[in-house]
Amino acid sequence: MTKRMKATRNFQLPTLADLCDEHVNSPTRLSVVEPGLFLQYGKLPRFFGQIQTVRCFESNPTVREVLSTPGFHQVLVVDGGGSKRVAIMGDQIAKLAVDNNWAGVIVNGCIRDSAIINELSIGVRALGTHPVKSLKSYAGEKNANCNFGGVEFVPGQWVYVDEDGILVSETPLHGHENVNKLVGVI
Repeated sequence: MTKRMKATRNFQLPTLADLCDEHVNSPTRLSVVEPGLFLQYGKLPRFFGQIQTVRCFESNPTVREVLSTPGFHQVLVVDGGGSKRVAIMGDQIAKLAVDNNWAGVIVNGCIRDSAIINELSIGVRALGTHPVKSLKSYAGEKNANCNFGGVEFVPGQWVYVDEDGILVSETPLHGHENVNKLVGVI
């Protein structure tokens, strides 16, 4: 463990800088989301987990459905097509994520109720905020590969988020035994 370790729910997680330094020459494929696209929301500036995905455009029923189920410390990646015309997630859906043990949500789109979300114990990244709620007419698609920010988000792969950015890896980068304890597998 290095001097830049950060605690995540009683688990020591290396910073993204340390993970990149340690794994830059490994066979594990690392992808870093284009810097400057996403803003930070929620109380947790650092989070990680296995990726689950929802692809939806300006409509969020599937986001609500997924976050209403046990998250087992996973991260939901929502591809809202980069729309900034409505909010894909508000405080009620974010509260569902907290209550169901999701580690975080990354939204390629906007959120709303950011002041309330900033008081919740969850990590959220989004393109920005918008006061208008999403439509409910298009269900969306679960477990689809999502591409944005120069990265492909594949369900079952791993995502790491901290103040420096968003990193995607094909495999966990920080020790399987500790991850299993954290998510309740052992």
